[in-house]
Amino acid sequence: MFERPHHRDVALVLQSLDAPALSQRHCYFGGGTAMALRYGEYRESVDIDFVISDLAGYRDLRQMLGNVHDFLPIAREGIEVKLAREVRADQYGIRTQLRSGESTIKFEIVLEARIDLAVPDDDDRVCGIQTLAPIDLAAEKLLANADRWADDSVYSRDLIDLAMMRVDRRLLEDACVKAEGAYGKSVRSSLSQAVDGLETRRGRLEECMTALSVDGITRAQLWQAIRSVARRLLA
Repeated sequence: MFERPHHRDVALVLQSLDAPALSQRHCYFGGGTAMALRYGEYRESVDIDFVISDLAGYRDLRQMLGNVHDFLPIAREGIEVKLAREVRADQYGIRTQLRSGESTIKFEIVLEARIDLAVPDDDDRVCGIQTLAPIDLAAEKLLANADRWADDSVYSRDLIDLAMMRVDRRLLEDACVKAEGAYGKSVRSSLSQAVDGLETRRGRLEECMTALSVDGITRAQLWQAIRSVARRLLA
């Protein structure tokens, strides 16, 4: 299904999870890995991140995962997903590591307190698991960019992920308005700074593409996609 070996190991985990148990608790696959898998494997992404804004759903999942040491309890019946580390849970989320194929994969369920997540459509899925709705994939990336656009170790991944969604102006604007409900004007100003930072630092985009193992798209095409986002949200 996927070209990159690590992504195939991620897919094995996703296919092993109890999709209805997660969807019923409004817990959705998100983050860079969900976007990379959903939008054509344009870059390497190594972690599995779920996002939940429903407090009752988070409470249920925390109780299910709270005292687990061997196998993940949200797997499909008859399937074992081996833990590589004990589960840790707090007010921010639930974290562990899983073994899959040749990989040890960081697994996290993040409690999202900044925005209310929309219910995804039934076809918003990767490997049978519901992802965040596109509006929330975009909103989460706008929030993440506002938090860390100036951190060189991030390699502009939030801006690149947003660009590679290739969604229309209306969805981007709706996502931006949603993110602004949490972060205000800093959402657009941070986006502007992120784009300007890439444009003014010679060779920086190429450096980011190399660090993130971006593939299947040229530098010029990626710049076009980034500028398209900027035109739609900053014009």
